Formats: sequence, C-alpha cells, structure tokens
Amino acid sequence: MGLVDAIRGMTRSPAFKFIIIIVLILALAIPLLFVYLMVKERAQYAASAKAEIGRAWGGEQSIRGPFIIVPTVRERTVRTRNETRTEKIREFAVFLPEQLNIKPVVRTEVRRRGIFEVPVYRSEIAITGRFVPPEMRKISRLGTEIQWPEAVLTLLVSDVRGIKKTAQVQLGDMPPLKFRSGLGLETGQRGRPIGAIHVPINEASAKDGFSFAFKLDLNGSSALNFVPAGGETEVAAQSDWPHPSFKDSFLPESRTISDKGFEATWKIPRLARGQSQTLHVGNPGSLMNATKFGVSFFQPVKFYSLAERALKYAQGFLAIVFFAVFVLEMQSKRRVHWIQYLFVGLALVVFYLVLIGTSEHVGFEVGYLAASTATGVLVGSYIGTVTKSARRGLQIFGVIAVIYGLLYLLLRVEDYALLIGSVAAFLMLAAVMFATREIDWSESRVAGDDHQQPE
Repeated sequence: MGLVDAIRGMTRSPAFKFIIIIVLILALAIPLLFVYLMVKERAQYAASAKAEIGRAWGGEQSIRGPFIIVPTVRERTVRTRNETRTEKIREFAVFLPEQLNIKPVVRTEVRRRGIFEVPVYRSEIAITGRFVPPEMRKISRLGTEIQWPEAVLTLLVSDVRGIKKTAQVQLGDMPPLKFRSGLGLETGQRGRPIGAIHVPINEASAKDGFSFAFKLDLNGSSALNFVPAGGETEVAAQSDWPHPSFKDSFLPESRTISDKGFEATWKIPRLARGQSQTLHVGNPGSLMNATKFGVSFFQPVKFYSLAERALKYAQGFLAIVFFAVFVLEMQSKRRVHWIQYLFVGLALVVFYLVLIGTSEHVGFEVGYLAASTATGVLVGSYIGTVTKSARRGLQIFGVIAVIYGLLYLLLRVEDYALLIGSVAAFLMLAAVMFATREIDWSESRVAGDDHQQPE
C-alpha cells in the first residue's frame, strides 16, 4: 500500500497538476491547427469571390506604355557536323516615349459576392506624351534589318476586358485613329495572348517622333498600376477611395488623403527607372514584367489575416488563462479537474471560430468585442461555478479581458508587436512566479479538500 499511497500523493501534488496543464496546452495545438486551416479556407473562398468579380468586371489593372514597336530581322549562321546553314531571327525594337503624362480619375464602388465585398472601379485615364527620333545605333548592327512598315504604337493592358469604350489616339497633327485590339505584330510565341491595343504608324512618324494623346475608359478591381515608360514619367491620380495603399517600386512624391478620397502624384526620371529608351527584345510580352508602381484600393479590415495573426498567440494566451486558474486553485485549495481545464481550453479555441463567424457579417471590431466578451463571460462563470466562488470567477473574467485587450493591441500595432508582447510575457511570468512562490509543489491534497465550504 505504501507504493499506492506514494503514487496517489504524487498525482495529487501541485507539481503533477502543473505538468498536466502543460500537456493540455500542447494538446490543444491540434484543435487550433484545425481552426487555422478553417481560416485559410475561408480566406481562399474570399479570394475566389474576388477573382470571380474580377473576371466579370475587370481584374487588377497594369498599364504599360505606350511603346513604338518595330520588328527586326537578322541572320544567324548555324553550324552542325554535317552542314552550315543561315536562318533568320525575328526580334523587336522597342522605343520608349521621351515624355509621358498619365492622369487617371478613378471612381470606386463595392460589389458583393455572397457575404464578401470587393472594391471595383471605373477609371478615365488621360495619357499624353511625345516620342523623339529613336537612337538607332543600339539597334542597327551587322545583319539587322528594321522593318519600318510594320511599326505600331502599342499600349499593354493587363486585362483588356476592362476596356469599355473604343479609344482614339491623336498622333501629332494627323486625324484621330482608333485603337485596334491585340499587339498588332506576329511574335511567333505560343501561349496566352498578350493583352494590348495598338495603332499602325507610318515610317516617317516612327523615325522622326511625334506627340500623342488619348483617353482610356478602363474598369478594374483591387489595384491600378503603371510602368514608368517615359524618359520623364508623371502620374497624377485622383480617386474617391478613402483607404489607398501605395505600393511597389515608387511611392508618390506628394499625396493627400481624406474621407472623400485621395490625390497622389508620382514623378519618375529615367535615371531612377534604370532602363534605356531603346530596347531590343525577342518577345514584346517581356515588357509586361517591367517595374511598376501604383495604388491598391485597400480594404481597411482584413479579418482573415488578423485572425491568422491572432492564432499565432493562441497557445501563449491559453497558458496565461490556465496558469491563472491554477493559481486560484492553489489559493482556494479547491480542486479543478483536468477535464475542466480542457473545457476552458476548448472555450478559448472556439473564440476564434466565433470571431471569424461574426466578423464576416458585422466587421472585425464588433466581432472581436462580441467573441471576447462571450468567451470571458463563459469561462469566468464556469470557473466561478467550479470553485464555488463568484469572486474567483470575476478574477478569471478580468484576466481574459486583459489578455484579449492585449491581443487586440498586438493586432493593431504590428510594428511594435514584438516589444509589447515580450514586455507583457515578462510581466505575466513574473506575476505567476510571485503568485506561486509559497506553494509546496510536492504537497499532497487530502480527500477532504474537495469538500470545503464555498468561499
């Protein structure tokens, strides 16, 4: 019986209960993983809704150009073991404008697909500029023939389905010309067609340079991007969207943001662009990969990304609540069974499900308040009932209110999350250490401890 008593005493000691708590915290990583996968799935569902709206309305748009593109042909000698032959290689000379001015005016609206909202826009983009006589020494090399009669003025558009009106371009003093669909050149490349519109230009214009001006009515969603194609590129954008996010390689030189929208101006010289005014490429589609900049029509609340970040702190907050319950259990000498700890942990896990479910309908702030309040009331009242003490239930509710307040702060100030989190973890560890400093970790409980009178 001595061994049985020793084992019973060990299992009833605070140290054994502490180890059980740690095991439970680790075990709860499994349901947290399923919650994380569910959040990822909902985020993918939202992304698919965004893609569906983009396919119907117009996707994220990127404007590249305009460029003058002229086919070139050169001969190449190929030697094999049995023969020597000459073959012709078709490539393309690309001339960039000396001056490029783009003035987009963007009007936004929100479209819904199920419970998801996606910002879309209608834009009127005025594009003006001029070409100067091209530098031919970079293209003219031995055996290279420039096919001027096939020259075209081309504008690359990432999603041409968003073009809603036939655009006309004014080239110098000539009558306006209607843009045609496509690149206007035979590239010999297979695969997805290049999104572009073009007009043919005569040899004299291509060699001597000209001014150009046109307007493009373009629908899109999520973002509008541009390429600094000019020797001097200036973009002056206006929109009624109050939450712009400026991105990619160049930020605005000046910007004004208010509840009524924003205005932003970019000025990019050729030195900052780091690219020659004359290019020689094998496939004009490579121009789609040029450096870009622009504006994203940012949704101020992204509950899925916030929920994913919150889940990173989940086990740490589980540990805080469990240790708070453990400290109260040690102080009250009333046992809380490990199954009851498990129920508390599951309630804290379900918090994230409630958070996502409510945020999708009422927004993140209201959803967070509802989920955290419901979880705090549930766990606080449960612990108060288990320990037969309303005061201890209120104490646990207070602990949960503090940690969910801290979590909200961590989610909102991402730049200072590490600092705030590390300081909070240090203070909470210190609180647990001092609260348990007088516990005799090897002490066994007696059976009568389970039947003490309520406090």
